[in-house]
Amino acid sequence: MSTAGQRAKALEVATEAVAIYRRLADPDTGNPAAHEPALAHSLANLGVCLSEEGQRAKALEVDLGDSLSTAGQRAKALEVATEAVAIYRRLADPDIGNPVAYEPALALSLYNLGVCLSEEGRRAEALEVATEAVAIYRRLADPDTGNPAAHEPALARSLANLSIGLSAAGRRAETLDVNAEAAAIYRRLADPVTGDPTVHEPDFAASLTNLGHGLSDAGRHTEAVEVAAEGVAIYRRLADPDIGNPAAHDPNLARSLNNFSVYLLAAGRWAEALEAATEAVAIYRRLADLVTGNPAAHEPDLGRSLTSLGNCLSPAGRHTEAVEVAAEGVAIYRRLADPVTGNPAAHEPDLALSLTNFGNCLSPAGRQAEALEIAAEGVAIYRRLADPVTGNPAAHEPDLAHSLHNLGAHLYAAGRWAEALEVAAEAVEIYRTLIAVEPAGFISMLRSVLRLQAGALLGLGRLQDAQVVRDWLAANPGDPDSHK
Repeated sequence: MSTAGQRAKALEVATEAVAIYRRLADPDTGNPAAHEPALAHSLANLGVCLSEEGQRAKALEVDLGDSLSTAGQRAKALEVATEAVAIYRRLADPDIGNPVAYEPALALSLYNLGVCLSEEGRRAEALEVATEAVAIYRRLADPDTGNPAAHEPALARSLANLSIGLSAAGRRAETLDVNAEAAAIYRRLADPVTGDPTVHEPDFAASLTNLGHGLSDAGRHTEAVEVAAEGVAIYRRLADPDIGNPAAHDPNLARSLNNFSVYLLAAGRWAEALEAATEAVAIYRRLADLVTGNPAAHEPDLGRSLTSLGNCLSPAGRHTEAVEVAAEGVAIYRRLADPVTGNPAAHEPDLALSLTNFGNCLSPAGRQAEALEIAAEGVAIYRRLADPVTGNPAAHEPDLAHSLHNLGAHLYAAGRWAEALEVAAEAVEIYRTLIAVEPAGFISMLRSVLRLQAGALLGLGRLQDAQVVRDWLAANPGDPDSHK
């Protein structure tokens, strides 16, 4: 039986099991006390099957045919996950149930419910549920009152899930703390002497990738590079064709290399960044090959890695190559985000980022007019994504500010100082709002856009105003690590 056939069979069996346990646990004709635990367990399994099938169809952008649609599959997964949580809450209730027996299952069901809510775009609810799951796992894994050996792996996994919700809510400092805790747990679990590397090294490497991202967002680029390098080294071993499993770990190796290149570039280590980005693209080209690979699964990552490679080629003075690879990345994301044939909700953020970076590659290649046009398109997409009514400002305002800064730089280079000043002023206001919550994460970006603002003011002959901005910059130095 094919993998797809096995998944369909698993879904069929899980559905049948739920139907049987519903009858057995019926309050009128059955025995809820005896069979509700099994009903909850079967609902949890069905929810996982539905969620995985919906996620697979969404990733591959295929129609499920006579089965549920992708959206319908996710909605059904959410429905059964919600029911499972409700049953486990009763079973684990300290007054009428048995917390010792059922709290682990409640925590797992909350974890699954959070994933389903996130898939449906209900981010605030997903974050609330993920937070509750972590709280339960903390108690279960407490070294004094719980059982760390049994529950620390689940705690680490739930922390990783929580970090996704915190990141989507724009709570970067908390995201970093949670990822650091998850990485610390996985480090212990994967210790070659006291732990089990075979079981936990893949999760440890993934946690290092997440931690590196958080450190980079906080402007701690040197630390991000160190953490990412450790993750890359683990994935190299796991994907080694002689001692590892390339089929399972090549995608993770490529992703870690791509992230590594971003952190190296931010730390000013351009040659190493270029080397890592080149390797990531080479792996993704194989994975997304039309004949031997899986384009539907890996084209999004190929597009992302091409964007990173363009960013690395440009500082190396290889402007023609930078434009070529950045253009290829944009072309991929245009297809993926096409409103008719693609999935705009999933891929517009990456399209906007690829456009912003493409503009940065075009400008040093002497194609300023195109750079300006492309950068403006990126800003337009980020405006929609960060719209306070229809979008997600917490997730996308930092990217909007970054894209406005880039657009302002292109306008400044074209001598359009008044427009550059207007765009820079908007970016400054966003960064000031973000800094009020997380000073360390955005101070260097604010300083950069303020330097652009001062330059535009000088171009307009507003010398006194430009000096006010310069005085503020002198009085408010940035984080030293952000310039390493």
